Amino acid sequence: MPNRPGDREDTPIYTALGKAVSAWEGVNAAIASLFHSLHAGAEQEVEAFGGVLKVHERAKALRSLAANFFDADFGERRDEAARLKKSMQNVTGAYCEWAARRNELAHGHVTEARSPDYSSEEQPIVTVYALLPSHARLGSWSHAEPKFNYLAAEIEMLARRFHELDARIETVAMAVGEFFPFRSEKSRV
Repeated sequence: MPNRPGDREDTPIYTALGKAVSAWEGVNAAIASLFHSLHAGAEQEVEAFGGVLKVHERAKALRSLAANFFDADFGERRDEAARLKKSMQNVTGAYCEWAARRNELAHGHVTEARSPDYSSEEQPIVTVYALLPSHARLGSWSHAEPKFNYLAAEIEMLARRFHELDARIETVAMAVGEFFPFRSEKSRV
């Protein structure tokens, strides 16, 4: 998305950022729930991800757990298990993809810029606000200007998408938990 003039007020962008970061914590809780669902048969309580914070490492751990979980005999429910396995792959992939947007929000900074309002004949000087990527993300900056910025409405949209992802992951976590009674180890011959 190209750089555009920002929002005229600062409150919407900060409110949207708060909503988005909070919504992402819901995604993290859902991922932990999925992790625990895959450990439902464990004899002792397992700490979610053992302190691993990086999204791609968490996703890798979930894929490994899922491979073990689905390497079983589900009897007459094998087709349902195959669909659940696909859903698991989809939400794990979405978790990684949306983490990049979350990082742009959490590690960006809101700028305050004063410029003429070209939509008015008098062209008064107005202050606008936009979220730009962190200067630490060098690939997002081409020389002096970043490649894109976020406005409040776009950040609000990301917050909604994070809530949707949270719900999708929770649905998969519940389904995994419901499948445990139908799961039995494959006989190795």
